[in-house]
Amino acid sequence: MWLSNRNNNVALLSVMLLVLLTQKVNASVSDVMETNQKTVQQLSSIVNRALTKNPAIQSAIANVVAIEARFKGLSLPLNNPELEIGTEHTDIETYTFGLSQTIDWHDKQNAQQQVVEAELAHAKAEASALRFSMSIEILKAVGDIASYHQITALSNERVKSFERFTGIAQQLNQAGDISSTELELARLSLVEAIMLHAANGSELIEANSQFYELSGFQLKGNVKFPETLPIKLPSDANEEFMLQDHPQIKVAQLTSLIARKKITFTEQDRKPDPTFGITAGREGKEDIIGASFSIPLQVRNNYSHQVDIAAAESLQADRDALQLYRSLQAKLKATRDRYQLIATAWSFWRSNGQQSLNNQLELLEVQWESGEMNTTDYLLQLQQTLNTQIAGVELKSQFWNAWIGWLSASGQLTKWLNLTTSEKL
Repeated sequence: MWLSNRNNNVALLSVMLLVLLTQKVNASVSDVMETNQKTVQQLSSIVNRALTKNPAIQSAIANVVAIEARFKGLSLPLNNPELEIGTEHTDIETYTFGLSQTIDWHDKQNAQQQVVEAELAHAKAEASALRFSMSIEILKAVGDIASYHQITALSNERVKSFERFTGIAQQLNQAGDISSTELELARLSLVEAIMLHAANGSELIEANSQFYELSGFQLKGNVKFPETLPIKLPSDANEEFMLQDHPQIKVAQLTSLIARKKITFTEQDRKPDPTFGITAGREGKEDIIGASFSIPLQVRNNYSHQVDIAAAESLQADRDALQLYRSLQAKLKATRDRYQLIATAWSFWRSNGQQSLNNQLELLEVQWESGEMNTTDYLLQLQQTLNTQIAGVELKSQFWNAWIGWLSASGQLTKWLNLTTSEKL
């Protein structure tokens, strides 16, 4: 009976520990997801603010407004009537009033409306594509700032470590425990650390400058990467559908559509339109009335070459769209492979390298101070450890750039950031 109760208690305790552990893990995962969501929202806010202030975006929007006004203007008739007044003073006084109207016989107005309508859709797509590409550049700049901010902080810690090390080395040298050569080696290491910190600080200044050029404002505070990114990307079977919705592909398709519409418009526009007129007046004591009809005779030039030009430009636009699709298809595959490669390395680093590195730094200092390691070996291993620490940040930056590269190639950036695609275009 006692053994049975004991086994039950152990089983109950095990279940309670398992529940507590599961709750802790779930809480940790939930915290990471919440942090990620806040980080993405912060990035989305930064990008939206930068796009709102960007002159290139504002120029693209102004272009859309101009084409909209032109499209509205095409709802009015193409040709206005012409009024003609004449007088002749001879033996007989003659006065005439004439009115003529050119008729849009071949419906050129509708053909031109279709061209401008396609141009309006193209202008909107170009504005969206510009917002998309600018968003990519902004996120890259933000990533550079975040990366160099961490690297600068690490290089500053490196300087402090070598300052502390040089101070201890100087005391040991005075006590006769290390040689002058080892002391000078410590001082040289400190100088090198200061130089590297200055170089990293310069890179951070440059990254902030590039971001300001894109956005028109400076970032306040420390911007961070999301804690986690997808280790595996969506199936490549979806890539064809992704490319169809890519902003650059939409621009190319609409460029091709405009070219096809221009073929129809050019074919219609080259055809002559008739002009009908009526004249009324008075010649002496007699009333006069007359009618007229005129139409250009295209016997010397029928303008068929303009149709040939439009057809050739349409073919060129089609081929350009196909080439762009192939290029983006190749780029999407390359960015997928690159992302998967770096994601694997980053996952391994987070699981193994990061904690081992922190332990190594503490162990090295203990071994050197206790005399288990000479100064030269300590410096070499310390340099290697600190360089690996910075390499970890650089790997994280590469992981971020690979993610942004895939979002760019797949056209999924707007969806990931939940951005507005346009400003009421």
